[in-house]
Amino acid sequence: MKILVYSAVNAETIGSSLGLPDYSYYFVLRDFLPVLQGFAEVVVVRDLAEVPRLHEACASAGDDCVLLSFTPPHKTPTDLPCQVIPVFAWEFYSIPNESWQGDERQNWAAMLARLGMAITHSELIVRCVRAELGEDYPIVSMPSPVWDKFAAFRRDRREIPDKVLIKVAEGVVADTSDKALSPYISGQEAIACVVQAIREHESAMRRQQAPQVAVPAYRTDSAVAVSWRHLRQGLKQASRALWHALRRPHSVAIEGLELRASEKAKLEPGNPVEPPHPGIQGLVPKMPTWTPGECVLELSGVVFTALFNPYDGRKNWADMLTAFCSAFRDTEDATLVFKLGHREYESAMHDMLIWLARMPKFKCRVVLLQGYLEGKEFDSLIQASTFAVNASHGEGQCLPLMEFLSCGKPAVAPRHSAMLDYMDEDVGFVVSSWEDGTAWSHDPRLAYRTLRHQIDWDSLRSAYIAAYNCYRQAPGEYRRLSDNAIERMRVHCSREVTRQRLEAVFDSLQKKEKA
Repeated sequence: MKILVYSAVNAETIGSSLGLPDYSYYFVLRDFLPVLQGFAEVVVVRDLAEVPRLHEACASAGDDCVLLSFTPPHKTPTDLPCQVIPVFAWEFYSIPNESWQGDERQNWAAMLARLGMAITHSELIVRCVRAELGEDYPIVSMPSPVWDKFAAFRRDRREIPDKVLIKVAEGVVADTSDKALSPYISGQEAIACVVQAIREHESAMRRQQAPQVAVPAYRTDSAVAVSWRHLRQGLKQASRALWHALRRPHSVAIEGLELRASEKAKLEPGNPVEPPHPGIQGLVPKMPTWTPGECVLELSGVVFTALFNPYDGRKNWADMLTAFCSAFRDTEDATLVFKLGHREYESAMHDMLIWLARMPKFKCRVVLLQGYLEGKEFDSLIQASTFAVNASHGEGQCLPLMEFLSCGKPAVAPRHSAMLDYMDEDVGFVVSSWEDGTAWSHDPRLAYRTLRHQIDWDSLRSAYIAAYNCYRQAPGEYRRLSDNAIERMRVHCSREVTRQRLEAVFDSLQKKEKA
């Protein structure tokens, strides 16, 4: 048998594709390769046009041929001569079962029925697919096998050092302990600037009441306007208390902020994982341009680390940031590290600093890190971390969280979507959440057809504090959580577990071929 594997992003393009739709499929494919190579010859396909020729060569030699397509179902090919098995991630509580814009491929239920079998990464999605296609539909949950690649890290496992240096060959670090950022971090003047900018924005919006383009009734409010309305309300609520606390009116220059004009309304929302267009409205600090370069980051104390694409709204970084600053406003040795995963980073860092500006003064430390970390430096980040953090609305599997748990780092995270399979009180501190209606992430209609989870902010704040106290006051309990995390992930996402499940898939495929 010959196994073909394909993802739209490959080794040559991953460097320029970080943060783009489906980029993480490349990393999943890469993690599966060592296991697949134990079964048969594996050919990495760069272009799907190569598949018919490869299939014909296999058929001439009397060999079977199967293509594992690491793509979402609507991007999985159905016109190839060999069996195609989609390997896909999904975080919602139902799969698309209808089409839109005349594209029948958007109906995942129909696509999966046509493909005949599938591999996903969580038991939740197995249940969702079978709810549409029947209990006998051949789909298996197979998380990305990340556990084994950290064997060397676990062998050298030791107590967290007092200080860890991380060298970034080409990157950017924004650190609240850096005095250069102090004008933008909390305080009365920073909040006053934000409030003044909001008022100017509201005035500008009133002057632009006349619609520029005809918009169908169901899209009267653009996605941008809806997002801005919620952000504006949040900014006003968070800053109102301190604003009224000012002893007397201040004449504060707002040269540090500029307001972007709104684009014309669009019929379709922007991609949720793409950075905003330079013309989209928003508050933008006039800060020095951050130019990537060689930098060194020193971490110490109790470090909470989150790795995510800052332009993916599902990652919910605002809750992670504000709950942390509230929990540790008087705690100097608590640090939150945001490792950002997108080729465009500056506007995301600006947005995060705006959120920090409206927080009450805090003594904890926040670090925003952009830049690729080589293997050794990534290990240093894990070594420096006390806990992994997640506050997302949904996860298809969450590779960073799985990797940190595999290294014995307990988690602060909710228990929903794919995390139902591995997150509980034995490996970390569970954050409460509740179901909320939403749209499938790639549905331009924004039609509410499914569910995601909203995070309980108070629960997240409490989980931060409980985790910190556990590490500082109960080292034995912290060690227990660490040991449990390693064992949990061995059972969940080791190569041996993946090998067993793949063996069952290939056995069923051979039986199907013979039948």
